[in-house]
Amino acid sequence: MKEDSKLRFNIRITFLSITIALVISVQPGLAELPPHAYKEMQESAPEYIDIVVLKVKTEKLTDGVKVEMEAKVTGAKRSESNLKAGDTIVIRYFHDTRGLIGPAPIPILDEGKSYPAFLVKEDGNDFYEPAAMGRSFSVVD
Repeated sequence: MKEDSKLRFNIRITFLSITIALVISVQPGLAELPPHAYKEMQESAPEYIDIVVLKVKTEKLTDGVKVEMEAKVTGAKRSESNLKAGDTIVIRYFHDTRGLIGPAPIPILDEGKSYPAFLVKEDGNDFYEPAAMGRSFSVVD
């Protein structure tokens, strides 16, 4: 009877271990938002512009990187704040490095490179913020 009890215990532990391993390995695949969710955020962004990144300042924090960029507008497809080519703007955001379940992290952009930008400017702020989370600087088809 003792051996039968030990065997059942070992089977339960093995099953539990396999279940935990499967849950952990599958979760990151389930974490990302579907493309249509990013597309909807991009379509509702008040600002859809093209930029060239002039300067990137970063500050490392425990759980990520605080980012402040200076960018030049090279074109405006949609702009509630009346941005136009030649304007210089500041963009601030947080780049999460924890790898948590959820939307894609907002990337840290490279100086001198061009990007589409889906942004929002809150009333009273002198800076813009990403409007489509981790897909704020790339077009989702």
